Amino acid sequence: MKGSVYLDKSQKSPCWVVSWPMNGKRYKIRRYNGNIMYQLHEDKSRDVGFKTANKLLSLIQGDWERHQRKEIVFRIEKFTKERYTDVVPYLEEWLEDCRPNLTPGGYIKYRSDVNNYLIPFFRDECPIMLHEIQYDTTIKLMNWVPGSGKQKKNVVDTLKTCMRYALKSKRINTVPLFPEKKLYDIQDNPPIWLPSDRFWKVIECLDPEHRPIIMWLYLHLRRPGEAFALLKEDYDPQEDVFTIRRGVSNGYLIDRTKTGKEHKIPCATAFKPYMKQLPDISKFFFTCSESKSEGKRYTGKLLRKYWNAACEKAGEDIYLYRGTKTSRASQMINELGMSTHDLQIAGDWASHDSVKHYARANIAKKRELIDRQVIPISARVPGTSGHLPGTFSKNKK
Repeated sequence: MKGSVYLDKSQKSPCWVVSWPMNGKRYKIRRYNGNIMYQLHEDKSRDVGFKTANKLLSLIQGDWERHQRKEIVFRIEKFTKERYTDVVPYLEEWLEDCRPNLTPGGYIKYRSDVNNYLIPFFRDECPIMLHEIQYDTTIKLMNWVPGSGKQKKNVVDTLKTCMRYALKSKRINTVPLFPEKKLYDIQDNPPIWLPSDRFWKVIECLDPEHRPIIMWLYLHLRRPGEAFALLKEDYDPQEDVFTIRRGVSNGYLIDRTKTGKEHKIPCATAFKPYMKQLPDISKFFFTCSESKSEGKRYTGKLLRKYWNAACEKAGEDIYLYRGTKTSRASQMINELGMSTHDLQIAGDWASHDSVKHYARANIAKKRELIDRQVIPISARVPGTSGHLPGTFSKNKK
């Protein structure tokens, strides 16, 4: 079996050393759990230091055998450094293993969380082993991450994804518990959106060249990246349907949507006039004369520039996504009286929970609902107690 234990008498106080050969180098380990393994008794069978050294050697040999079976990555630093955590190398390994299955934007998001928060936390603040991560560790991480509750949750959720991967890979026996959502103190604010009259003022201030793509986003409740990647072949004139099968992630065209699913969207009747204005110069459905990208397709930077300029002229200050998809969804609920279930179908949302926040009506709508069906004093029936219909007096026997 690889490795050995010997007594080092070169120091004033002899101590036991675990010798481990690896990659042409011999590691000499004198500490276990931070303590030097001194010789405390001449009889090995009674010497605690000798027993500790052999225990350490057995642990190293155990990890090496598991490495040989490809169950773990062997790290001698686990035993040579007092403040070692196998979480850091595993986070790096997980990130690279998952990279082929992530969108460019998804990979950058995970990489940012790992490099800026998770590695510094487990390297400097909490150097523990992967299997030792428990609920109190995740709470400590949540409190350590700076910024808003949403920022904290994003980082902790990245660790949660990594731990689930570790469970499937049999690196750990169970996924630890994570902080409850209420602990992040994330404020569930009503969506920011434009009522119809204000939306149309922005459209009037928009250059006619850019109205078709904006109206497509607005009427079909889609993401900008899906419009940038839409090809002419994705529209079926026989069925009058768009097939959303591509997207843009971190500026790169990808052959999948954000959710990984294809969506078939009927062409809105109100979009037909705008469709006739589209130039036939590229394989892309929407093109921009100023664009330098392949096929003159739109980019996020360009469309945001045109949208923001129109908003400034109209006296509005709202992001492109909120001004189109969010505004249309909120208008359908709060102005057109559509149910959240109908909105879910119209926008092809996978979950009903995704559309509930659009129903958080504005003040004008709330006032209308509160005042509805209230009978004025002049219309009350003479001789009654004066209470509104359906109420009663506390003195009534």
